[in-house]
Amino acid sequence: MSAVIRQCRAREIFENPRGQALIDEYSAECANALLGKPAPSLDYYENLEAAGIGQCFAAYQSLPWDPIGDQRLVGFAMVLIAVVPHFSLALGNYESVFVSKDASCGGQLMDAVEQYAKECGCRYFFVTAPLGSRLARLCFMCADEYLHTNHVFMKCLS
Repeated sequence: MSAVIRQCRAREIFENPRGQALIDEYSAECANALLGKPAPSLDYYENLEAAGIGQCFAAYQSLPWDPIGDQRLVGFAMVLIAVVPHFSLALGNYESVFVSKDASCGGQLMDAVEQYAKECGCRYFFVTAPLGSRLARLCFMCADEYLHTNHVFMKCLS
């Protein structure tokens, strides 16, 4: 099932009629208990876009059970591009990436985001995924592409 993946502004995702439901689904699957309830901020996303270090993507797809057959927002991603001074390299990183369980375009979305990062001069792309998430399983299944190089730890400071 073909999908339309394109760059967009964060506002397009936040203001889409399906945007909040997708954000809620993402939060339920990917929330970090130590950080508390997710509270995405359109202002912060727009600041990342304005600074030129953040780019949003939207995934639209017709779902088989949908009688209307319109392309609906089924996924989103925010990529961060930054030069890491220690290596003097531009690196890409997902701030967020999510596709609804009803959709089948996660690979397409990731390919589009990673191609964008490559066009921005990135030679490497970091993916962090919650333990046991669909994204983590995908990365382990595609271990020839997504090398398991680091462990991520979190310490509460308060």
